[in-house]
Amino acid sequence: MPVPIQLYCCAVLSVFQAQVTYVVQSRPSRPSVWLLATILSVLGSWVQAGEESVDRSAAIKLLQQASFGPSPDSIAAVMSKGIEDWVDEQLVLPQKYSQLQRTIQLALMEDPSRNWFETSSFNSQAIPRVRDFQQSAWWEQALTAKDQLRQRVAFALSQLVVVSINEPPLQVRAEALAAYNDLLLKYAFGNYRDLLSAVTYSPAMGIYLSYQGNRKSNPKTETSPDENYARELMQLFTIGLYNLNLDGSIKTDKQGNPIPVYTQTDVMELARVLTGWDLRGNKHYGGRNQRQILVVEPLEFTKKFHDFGSKILLGEPIEANLTGKADIERALDILFAHPNVGPFVSKHLIQRLVSSNPSPEYIGRVSTVFNDNGKGIRGDMAAMVRAILLDSEARDQTSEAMKLKEPVLALSAVLRMLDVQPAEPWESIHGGQMHDVIWFRDLGIGQNAYRSPSVFNFYSADYQPSEAGFVERQWVAPEAEILDVEALVAFSNILRHILLRNDKQSLAIRGEKYARNINKQRRRHHVNLLVDTGPWLKRLELALENDSNGDFLRLNSDNVARRRALDAVLDQLELPMLGKTMPEPARTRLIEYLMVPQKPKNPRLEALQIIEDSIRLLAAMPEYWTQN
Repeated sequence: MPVPIQLYCCAVLSVFQAQVTYVVQSRPSRPSVWLLATILSVLGSWVQAGEESVDRSAAIKLLQQASFGPSPDSIAAVMSKGIEDWVDEQLVLPQKYSQLQRTIQLALMEDPSRNWFETSSFNSQAIPRVRDFQQSAWWEQALTAKDQLRQRVAFALSQLVVVSINEPPLQVRAEALAAYNDLLLKYAFGNYRDLLSAVTYSPAMGIYLSYQGNRKSNPKTETSPDENYARELMQLFTIGLYNLNLDGSIKTDKQGNPIPVYTQTDVMELARVLTGWDLRGNKHYGGRNQRQILVVEPLEFTKKFHDFGSKILLGEPIEANLTGKADIERALDILFAHPNVGPFVSKHLIQRLVSSNPSPEYIGRVSTVFNDNGKGIRGDMAAMVRAILLDSEARDQTSEAMKLKEPVLALSAVLRMLDVQPAEPWESIHGGQMHDVIWFRDLGIGQNAYRSPSVFNFYSADYQPSEAGFVERQWVAPEAEILDVEALVAFSNILRHILLRNDKQSLAIRGEKYARNINKQRRRHHVNLLVDTGPWLKRLELALENDSNGDFLRLNSDNVARRRALDAVLDQLELPMLGKTMPEPARTRLIEYLMVPQKPKNPRLEALQIIEDSIRLLAAMPEYWTQN
């Protein structure tokens, strides 16, 4: 269900205004602070006025939903192939790369002198910085992989069947998270039933939700099986808390109360099913010696600790004396057959890809495809993803705003727009020669993949901003929960860092000495990659002087030509960044600022400054943080 963009802007506008207040107080002399404050003031009045938004590009709209952001190549591909054909092509692209293998490659590259396979398994020494290799491998594929739709769906699934590094020993065995992401990539277009099995036997999940080493009840010690995974498998991964209609609405009893879908007894029975499973090769059942465990191979069964008795789950029998695996598979069959699974999973994926507030009809249409793909198959993920993206509600070109961008997607979008590439080679702190690498450490932007604070994800799917429009309409904006001042200031600083130190044009224009110093510092940077603002510099000069010799001589001497060039650059930037044209008052203020020379004695640096400021300030607009 499309939400008026003014309302979504309200949800983030107050945060941006708080960000400006913070920056003004701490750095009052920066001219860009005045501009940002002025633009936000204008946007505040625009939000209240409720002006009509103009049409957006269908290609960019699709790529906001189905990728990590529109890139020049992907925009051209969608426009050439058409929306349906592009989606169908993406659905059959194979999973080409393993993030686990890339994580291992980066470790070997970064510290070649270390014996990373001291035992038969990788990282048995439990080196904490493997988390950096895992994070870099994740970003590398998210930003550059050809199978963008698979990558984006896997990211959405990682926020449904959640595991996180914030559980010992995953903090020092982050290769388990890389293997888990490979699992989600593998089943992103498979069957949800198969995904449930793979997740259940995953060592990362076994550790994170503490059923690794689960034991049957012991009356003598008055202990019972751990219920953590049993509860979340039902509540968060399959059926939710209450009985649902096909359209995702909650069923109620005669008194209007929601009808619970499971009981505590169901949790206890499922916990009994999940006994006897431990990390492969563990010397002490249930132990978590971070140096002795195998964290990338499926859990193994030890019958001594399994409860072989009969169970009842959701009213369905599970007979006694099944094998450990048969016990689990029977329980998963019961859960998967429940009518809640279709609307529960469908709504989650719609919210992560397309709309925070999908209509009941939209959820119902996608749930119908989940229940039967047209060939009698239930749980077909590819069919469900296709139904989500090609639905009339997703493709509605008149919609204004469907959801907010989360920080990871806001950053990936601007990097892909700038044609992100691996960084120039650099030497690591351990003497390794890093080449053909996109490097990321954890960023303070409020979100990093596989770093959620709990199994309930980075934010609640039901989070509702306090603005009256959301409350009155009962709309939600989940991502707004993590868009705080600290995260947005960090985002702005990281983008500035990237444009100064990782832009090919910045390194060339600022000179060889500057580029050499930057390269020496790369070993300490949180982000190492290359972007290219060249197309916008060329557009600026072509409009300025009708040539492309790189001198920009008229930039500081001819205001008419400068204004013409600024209009040309903003025309080229605003659609891929905002998905629409910006409000005219905000554009006017932006032009006013950009008309004032910042580097009056150096036209080339002045041109670069214009492009950098334009990108950063567009990315600071509330509109940038809405997905159409």
